[in-house]
Formats: sequence, structure tokens, C-alpha cells
Amino acid sequence: MIALVVFVLARHAEEKQFLHLLRQARPGWLLMAVLLQLATYLCDGVLWQRVLARASVRASVWGLARLSLMKLTFDQVIPTAGIGGSMMVARGLRKEGASSGAAVAAILLTLLCFYVAQALSVGWSLVYLWMHQELDALVKWMATAFSVVAIAVPVGILLLAGRGSWRPGRWSRRLPGLANLLRTMSEVPPALLRDGRLLAEGSVLQVAIFVLDAATLGVLVLALGEAASLGTLFASFMMASVAQTVSFIPGGVGTFEAASVAMLSFLGLPVEAALTATLLFRGFTLWLPLLPGFYLLHWSMRRGEPLGGIPSH
Repeated sequence: MIALVVFVLARHAEEKQFLHLLRQARPGWLLMAVLLQLATYLCDGVLWQRVLARASVRASVWGLARLSLMKLTFDQVIPTAGIGGSMMVARGLRKEGASSGAAVAAILLTLLCFYVAQALSVGWSLVYLWMHQELDALVKWMATAFSVVAIAVPVGILLLAGRGSWRPGRWSRRLPGLANLLRTMSEVPPALLRDGRLLAEGSVLQVAIFVLDAATLGVLVLALGEAASLGTLFASFMMASVAQTVSFIPGGVGTFEAASVAMLSFLGLPVEAALTATLLFRGFTLWLPLLPGFYLLHWSMRRGEPLGGIPSH
């Protein structure tokens, strides 16, 4: 509760601005944005369900989708570079019957699929921008920086997985839970992470999430009485995501908004509409999920379920 209060107070002005923008938008399109965002959590749930099924564990997509929502809330309210939320997901997957290795494999496979899908989507976006003569030096720099991250992270995961005898050094103790997470990563069954079918299915689901996010941005533009092509929306969203990825700022606060507004306006949307739609989008992907997400976290804690930590075998 204290973490949530601190988070809300720290972004009180942003919250008020979001509520003000909501009053000006058309409600029908806002409802569509909510439904599109719900679908993104279901995609996460389907991906985790497929990984657990590969490990002979049956789980509900709806239950796993709730876990995805809880992870988002945990990572926003308690900044731990995503480690706390990942450990919470691992704990939840363990409750579904997965081993520690299979639970962490689900998280790592999600990350691998994310970078594969993002690389494919960014590649398409760069072609789209080139065709519209908007491939400037800044976009090229962001794409280059992203390519380094998109290669380094998956390679690091694949090299670490399956090295059961490896133990992280003292440096890993500087961030709570990191050493335990890295140790469990080394015990992940490498076959799960190198399953071509799982990687393909997961990458398709991650691309679907990107499309759903871009569509959310699109209906928010429509809610303001403007319109933009799906190609423009998708390319703008992906380049904003790249800016968020390479900035290493928690949540990409500031960098995502700036890149989104710049790309939308470069591709023909009025600056005012681009800014308003982007702020509404951040509200729908950050503020609205906090309420149900925090309720689920609170409910889990009341049942005595720890939110972090990866249990041993």
C-alpha cells in the first residue's frame, strides 16, 4: 500500500492530466481501447500456457493473464528493473505445478520471443519509414543501438541456460533477488528455450501484442476525432518502443512519449492529436491496469502468498 501511495504521489500531475484527457475523448473508442489492452494480457497468458504445456503442466489462460497484470503492477509500483515482477511470475507458475526451471524458462522464453518479435517489427517499421522518406539519422541511431541490445540479451540467455554448475559472483548481490534469479536461470532446461516451435508461437504472440498496442493507440486517435493508417500507428509505436528499450529508463518514461509524438507528427498526424493520443495511451497502459493489478496483488498477500523469490527445488 505504501509503495502505491508513493507511486501515485510522485506522478500526481500525470494522473490529473490523464483524467482530464479522458473527459474529452469519445467513450465508445475508449471502451475499445480497454478491450484491446485486455487482449494483450491474454496473449501473455497463452504464451506461458504453451510453455507449461511443453513441461506437462496444465494451467488456465485467464489465471496466467491475471499473473501478467500483476507483474505489470508490481514492476511499476516497486521498481526492481523487472526482477521483482519476474520472480513473482515464477512463484505463480510454481503454484500451477511447474518446476523452478520450467517457471523461469517461461519467463526467459517470453523475453527471447519479445526480442525476436521486436526485431521483426522494427525491421518492417524501418522499411515503412524509408518508403515514406522519414528514415533520418536519429531513427538509424536508435535502430543500431537496439540491434546491439536485441542480440546481446538473447545470446546471454541462451549461453547461461543449462549451466547447472555455474554460480553468480558477488556483483549479483547488489540487487535483491538477482543472484537467486541468475542461479535458477542456469538450471533452466535448455531444450525449452531452443524449441523452435515454441519460439515461433511465442514470437507470433508477441507480434500480436505489438499490433494490439498499436491498435490501442489508433482507437485513441479516433477517440479524439482524428485518424491515421495502421502502418503509421505501428511504425510510430515500434520506434517509440525502441526508444524506450535503448534508454534504460524504468518504464521508458519521457523517451517513449517523445518518440511517439515525434513519429506520429512526422507521418502526418497533427502534433496536438499526437501528444494527446500518446498521453492517453500511456494512461491506458499504466494507470488503468494499476487498480485491478493492485487489487490482485493485495489479494495474494492476504492469502499469505509471497510475491518475490524463486523457491528452490
